[in-house]
Amino acid sequence: MHANEIAAVNVNASAWERISTDCVKASERREFWQARTGSVFGSFQLDVQGTEAFNACFKYAKVSDLMLCRLSACVPHRVTRSGASARRDDRGYVKAVLQARGCSVLEQNGRTTLLRPTEWTVYDTAKPHTITIPECAEMFLLLIPRQRMVIRNFDLQDISGRRFSGRQGVGRLMWNLIPEAFEQIPAMRERSSYDLADMLAQMMRLAVLDSFDECLPADSKDALRERLKLYIESHLRDADLSISKLASVAHCTKRYLHMAFQPQKNSISEFILKLRLERCLEDLRNPAYAHRSITDIAYSWGFNNSNHFSRCFKQAYAMSPRDSRLEFAPILANGSERHRKAS
Repeated sequence: MHANEIAAVNVNASAWERISTDCVKASERREFWQARTGSVFGSFQLDVQGTEAFNACFKYAKVSDLMLCRLSACVPHRVTRSGASARRDDRGYVKAVLQARGCSVLEQNGRTTLLRPTEWTVYDTAKPHTITIPECAEMFLLLIPRQRMVIRNFDLQDISGRRFSGRQGVGRLMWNLIPEAFEQIPAMRERSSYDLADMLAQMMRLAVLDSFDECLPADSKDALRERLKLYIESHLRDADLSISKLASVAHCTKRYLHMAFQPQKNSISEFILKLRLERCLEDLRNPAYAHRSITDIAYSWGFNNSNHFSRCFKQAYAMSPRDSRLEFAPILANGSERHRKAS
């Protein structure tokens, strides 16, 4: 590795990785920054505005399949990702930008968005875009796999580049959560990162949906269905989750709930069961949970009968929970050993 790169990478690789231009010669900073941050975000063009040498610091960490970052820059510059670059190097992320200090300007899909402190937006990294930072600024970035941001009846291109507030509603909860989660990464155990990633992705989806509330008719079955699906996903561990409880939460009749779910190929009960089985499958194959029993995992996701869980699991995946775990036995054994030593 180049000497400048060694100086720029944080030694605490178990928590954060750090990229900084502080120890890089002024004449090499632009190329250095493009190469190092490009390995995280994909290729882009950096243009420094003015005569001052480029200077910035970037700190990031993986949280399961998400990427959580903090970027600080004190030199006006512009980052451009062309259509060719995006197509050549699509990493499958949607990026959320939370402006903490200063301002930034995002251009995508013919929309120009100015972000000020406590404002945020999301955009698709696979589409051409330009971000301009005209002054000293700091922002938090959350990269979420595109499939985690799928919300029925919402086209990502309609959401991309819209300015949202972090001062109220779910947007404020999300705004408070992401910086705090970033600060706590060094103290986090590996097995906690999976649940945290789910929480962050879920919070981002809720914040987007909440911010679009005013665009949806109050009596829209589509809107009700999406809210219910998000509620279900965030309450899967509740063994008492039922259609009656959902009707109470939604302030409507059970019959209306079933009507709202009619366009889905699954009923509400089938949807809940499908999600619970998917979460159990993930945990059974997760090295961080190798020390947990199959029954414990099933009960943690809202099942209250181990025989019922086994039957449903086998029907869904054509194998028993035990056989599913045995397929990953070597990986799980290594994960369990790491857990034992960490404890």
